[in-house]
Amino acid sequence: MEDRGITVDELSKPSTGSIARGLGIGALLTLAGAIASLPLMVIYVGFILFFAIGLAQLIWMIPAYRRYTKRGETETAKGLLIVAGIVFLLNASCWGVLANTNFR
Repeated sequence: MEDRGITVDELSKPSTGSIARGLGIGALLTLAGAIASLPLMVIYVGFILFFAIGLAQLIWMIPAYRRYTKRGETETAKGLLIVAGIVFLLNASCWGVLANTNFR
């Protein structure tokens, strides 16, 4: 049986986070933003936040991205960007379908 000890380099190496963690955090932030926009619909700000969530998510994604990159968790930051891109593309495609629909 071999002894596979942990070296000092492995212990001192900072964690870069994980993409899965970034995906989870990004999904939770986006869900929280969508839920928070519902009460704001009373003053019409919520409509913009809810129906333009692809752009409105920049309000909370940019600070989260900067926080994780400053902490050196680049993989977590990548996960946040992946979620932001997916939400933006889904929102844009829904608006594209609505723009090309003939309502009679």
